[in-house]
Amino acid sequence: MLSVKNNLDLKLQSNLNHQTICQYQYSSHPLRLSPIFRLEGVNSHRAYLYLINTSPGLLAGDRLNLNIELGAKSNLYFTDQAATKVHSMPIVNTKASLDYQISLDEYSSLEIVPEPLILYEDAVLEQKTTIKLHPTAKLFISEIILPGRLAKQEYYKFNYYFNCLEIKDFNEQLLFKEAMCLEGKNNPYKNQKLFSSLPIIGNAIAILPNTEINLLINKINTNYNSEQGLQIATTILPYDNGLAIRALADKTIKLKKLFNNILNQIRIDNQQQPLPYIPK
Repeated sequence: MLSVKNNLDLKLQSNLNHQTICQYQYSSHPLRLSPIFRLEGVNSHRAYLYLINTSPGLLAGDRLNLNIELGAKSNLYFTDQAATKVHSMPIVNTKASLDYQISLDEYSSLEIVPEPLILYEDAVLEQKTTIKLHPTAKLFISEIILPGRLAKQEYYKFNYYFNCLEIKDFNEQLLFKEAMCLEGKNNPYKNQKLFSSLPIIGNAIAILPNTEINLLINKINTNYNSEQGLQIATTILPYDNGLAIRALADKTIKLKKLFNNILNQIRIDNQQQPLPYIPK
C-alpha cells in the first residue's frame, strides 16, 4: 500500500538555551509554515507558529495530512491566520478531510488555537486528530464552528461535519476519545431556541497533569456563567487530568475571548508567562 505524504511535517525540540527550535519541517501546497516568532520576548522558551493555507479554503476532494512532533521540554503555540472556509460540495459523496497526527514528549506543551471553521452550503468535512501524549505533557486544543455564513443568512445548509479526537499514551493505551457528527440541513434541532439564538459552537480540550482541575472549573464558572449570549459546560476527563469545555455563543468574538482567557488562566496557574497579543 502506498504511504500518504504529509502536507505538513513538523518536529520541534528544546535547545541548550531551553528555547524551542525547529528540528525538521516540510510543507507542500496548499500549506505553508511561518518562521518561529518569540512573542513572549527574544529569549523566551515557547515558539509561536502560524499555519498558512494559500488556497481559498477547503474544496471537494481536498485531503490534508499534518504531523506535529514535540520533543522533550519543547513548547509550541500553533494557530492560523484566518478562518478556514469549507466550500460547497454539491456533488454526491464528495468531501474534504483533515488528518492530524500529533506526538508530545515528556514535559512538552502544545496549544492549538485555530481561527473559526465556516461550513458553507453543501459542505462536507471529516477531521481526525490522533495525539500521543507523555504523562507529563500538557495540551490545549480548541475549535470554533460557524454553521454557515451567518451574516448572509446561511444557516445549517451544509451537509455534515465529523470530528474524531483520540488521545493515547506512548504505550497505545487509550486515554480519551470522542467523536462528533454535526448534521447540517438535516439537523432536527437547528431551529430550536437554544441553537438558533446561540448558533456558534465552541469546543476545547485541556490535558493538565498536576493541576487542580476543580479549581480551574470554579474560576471558569465564576467568570462566565452569567454572561449574556454565552452558554458553557465543563466536564472533567477520565483520570482527572484535564477537562472538556463546550460552549454556544451568539458572536464569534465571545468564544475567542473565552478560550483565550481560559488558556491564559491555565498558564497563570502553572506559573507560565501569560498569553501575549497574537497578531493576525
